Amino acid sequence: MRDFKELEATFSDLKILARGGQKVVYSATHPIFGCVVVKLFFKTDARSQREIDISANSDFDCVPAIYEIGHVTYVGADTLYVVEQRVDGEELRKRIERGERFTLKEAVDFLGQGLAFIKQLEDKNIVHRDIKPENIIVSADRKVYFLDFGIARILGVPSLTKTEALIGPHTPGYAAPEQFNNLKSDIDSRADLFSIGVVTYECLSGKNPFNEGATSHLDILQRTETITPVSFQIQGDTQQQFMGLLSSLMGKFPSRRPKDATQALNWLSAAKSTLQYERAKQ
Repeated sequence: MRDFKELEATFSDLKILARGGQKVVYSATHPIFGCVVVKLFFKTDARSQREIDISANSDFDCVPAIYEIGHVTYVGADTLYVVEQRVDGEELRKRIERGERFTLKEAVDFLGQGLAFIKQLEDKNIVHRDIKPENIIVSADRKVYFLDFGIARILGVPSLTKTEALIGPHTPGYAAPEQFNNLKSDIDSRADLFSIGVVTYECLSGKNPFNEGATSHLDILQRTETITPVSFQIQGDTQQQFMGLLSSLMGKFPSRRPKDATQALNWLSAAKSTLQYERAKQ
């Protein structure tokens, strides 16, 4: 097995982007693949292996491509590495933190790409379960990329979360009630529809409806189960069809949401005929 230094020699401009308990991530330039990120996994458990397998084998057009997977010796240990496409864009969270808001046109485009991604997930029986601003990059040409399948679930295969667990894997404020309550039989793509609805709402309003004013993790979960996000008038949404779609996506119960991404896309298509972008701030 080759040492990490041998792998490192194949790149230029290698710099650490992030380091956590599970992995370290570098940015680099590859002579063939161009701008890439290199991920080194300190520990390869079932969940991290599933994350890699989904990204490598699914060919999603809105997920960074994986170019190479292998093992190297890193700090004396056998370590899995992944070489992945580096997207020229910005994490959506940074835009929100700057106080920037989506125009109606931007929101419609973003939601359309998000729903198309969820439809691709449905076709492969995958539930992402962690759609949030930190896991979304918008490229310079406004293409949306979705990252991190770390807590994704593949329907029809054994779950990695214990059935008796009181709380399932989630990010508070973005996860649907059935997800964080670990109601496995109720979890399907409608959990992702909930999340993309919350993210779109936050990008329009500047506020996450469940995190805003919450005092703790538990408080966020309780608010997610009890608070109905405030409907507001979006400039150009003349008949509030777009706001109505967002409200439906954020329904407390899966049965209150569109049954799948196709139905949500059809709703979005119908809503577009009622929108007047020229009246919205550009």
